[in-house]
Amino acid sequence: MSNLPTTAERGSLEGAEADTEAARASRRSEERLNALLHALPDLIFRQSLDGTYLDFIVNSPEELLVPPAALLGTNIRQMPIPAALIERMLAGLRRAILEGTLEVFEYELEVGGRLQHYETRIIRSGPEEAVCIVRNITERKRAEERLRQQDEELRRHRAHLEELVQSRTEKLLQTTRELEERQMQLIQAEKLASIGQMAAGVAHEVSNPMSYVLSNLSTLCQYVSALTPLLHLQQELLVAQGSMPLAAREAVLARIEALWKKEDAASIVDDMPALLQESMEGARRIKEIVQSLRMFARDDSGEAQLADVNTELESTLRMVWNELKYKCTVERDLGPLPMIRCHPTQLSQVFTNLLINAAQAIETTGEIRVRTRHEGNEVVVRIADTGKGMAPETLSRLFTPFFTTKPRGQGTGLGLSVSQSIIARHQGRIEVESAPGQGTTFTIRLPVTRA
Repeated sequence: MSNLPTTAERGSLEGAEADTEAARASRRSEERLNALLHALPDLIFRQSLDGTYLDFIVNSPEELLVPPAALLGTNIRQMPIPAALIERMLAGLRRAILEGTLEVFEYELEVGGRLQHYETRIIRSGPEEAVCIVRNITERKRAEERLRQQDEELRRHRAHLEELVQSRTEKLLQTTRELEERQMQLIQAEKLASIGQMAAGVAHEVSNPMSYVLSNLSTLCQYVSALTPLLHLQQELLVAQGSMPLAAREAVLARIEALWKKEDAASIVDDMPALLQESMEGARRIKEIVQSLRMFARDDSGEAQLADVNTELESTLRMVWNELKYKCTVERDLGPLPMIRCHPTQLSQVFTNLLINAAQAIETTGEIRVRTRHEGNEVVVRIADTGKGMAPETLSRLFTPFFTTKPRGQGTGLGLSVSQSIIARHQGRIEVESAPGQGTTFTIRLPVTRA
């Protein structure tokens, strides 16, 4: 007889093997599920509608309020939990089971003598039961509190920094205003020093034309005194010429002729137009000098205004001419320029400083060349002299406040520093080229105002 199993036997064996394999698969699945559940840090409870604990998985028994063995069959109302929290949990349990909602809420509870924070999630797991998953979120709450405190601290720091920035901004603005005021005071002081330096020269410039104007007026007064009797006799003759006897008229004419010869009236008549012309020229010269001085001394600390640089240069040259004429000739080469927005008096102060410095750099006799051009978006003014020039070490300190190469008492050392400040205030720049024995050239570049 053959030892091979029959067909029925083979079918029975295969069915047994299949059942065994299914059981092994079920066990493996259950083991994986249990491993997964036991890996969770949560407390998992299955509860009935009335709050009775039906089952649980607890990986941290120390977080239970009762021993694990006493938990099954116990109702939540028997747990050492505050009544308000019990009612809240039961209300969530009922909603989850009866309405099918997911209930999530947080609460605090003292466990093991320490206040703990928990989050509970309740979801229906059957007709009359639900699963409650309770997670300890104390560390998360502490982290959130730390973040809140850090955020609050950051807000305080930000507010403090904003206060510091505001305070320092106000101080900076105040300091800027004070510096601007001091700068204007410095500019005004330098202007007064320039006026003082030029006062004697201006007085001399006014004195010369004033002298010949007064002299001419004195001569004209004498001429008027000499001609007055002649004019009276002519008036007498004109008034009475129709009724005056011939002998009387001839007598008057004889007197007129005698006076004409005696006073040399012909010379007086020839000389008077020249005297008047010289006097008018002298008065015009005095007017120009006084007007230039007034323009230089005027206060233009307010808003900038449109001005012609060539006009300001000409006015400055008239005012400082007495400082220049004994040592140098001035060559003008003034090109057509557009109007620029500026403070005219301050520019005149810069030109005054540069022209006087140029004259003082010429030891005996020489030449000053003044040239203006419109180059691109700039008005360019060049003032060059044939003076003694400067060494590199002097050039490096040229615009340093209070630095001067002049003898003590002859310079404040502020002229070029103030000039540079004025040009910078006009958004321009001042450049200098010089070498010993080769003279000096100052170049001023000012932006053109665009309408």
